[in-house]
Amino acid sequence: MMHRMLKRLKDIPLAAVAADIHCLASSHGTRSALRTVGRGVAGSVFDRKDMQVLVKRLDAIQPISAPRRLRVEELDARALPALAELNRARCDTRADHRFARNLERRYHGFTGHENGRLAGYYWWLDAQADGHAHLDRLGIELGAADVYGFDFFLAESHRGEGRAVELLYHVETRLRERGYERLWGYVSAANTPARWLYSLRGYEVARTLRLRPGSLR
Repeated sequence: MMHRMLKRLKDIPLAAVAADIHCLASSHGTRSALRTVGRGVAGSVFDRKDMQVLVKRLDAIQPISAPRRLRVEELDARALPALAELNRARCDTRADHRFARNLERRYHGFTGHENGRLAGYYWWLDAQADGHAHLDRLGIELGAADVYGFDFFLAESHRGEGRAVELLYHVETRLRERGYERLWGYVSAANTPARWLYSLRGYEVARTLRLRPGSLR
């Protein structure tokens, strides 16, 4: 486990790590920033938490009744500058490196926009991609009609009034239109709002695993 964590740290540019710590310190104070970093390291190495593996059949997509606020687009290299701006705002410039690697590995994604501004993103992959460490850890074997969704984020300024539900609806619909039949994912059992969101969208719990959250980053 320590070896994997060190390898992940090695893959992240040190300048990005320093920039994120400085951003957290500027926004929340040095002590708070150090506590955040400490919790992240401890969670990667020591803590184990229940993680629920989720699956949803895409032939049963519930319609949404809330007003449509988001415009959804395919995520490709042209989206990276806007994603980098969003990452800077949330003190997570380390994600810039991860997103570029995602595209290199033939992962796919969607971006959600509201009033001309990037509101969030959703990454996914199918069996044609270059694999993903999550799949082995979660015990997911993708078939030809399966998709694994991960790294779903919606900016705080765009949360509420059903936007997360709407973004998931658009993702599910787009994937079904491409011929996929099942969408896999995971959620922390302790994350009650996210569990409620996925339950509302009809995701079922396939199994619960005891894992270190850091192993799924």
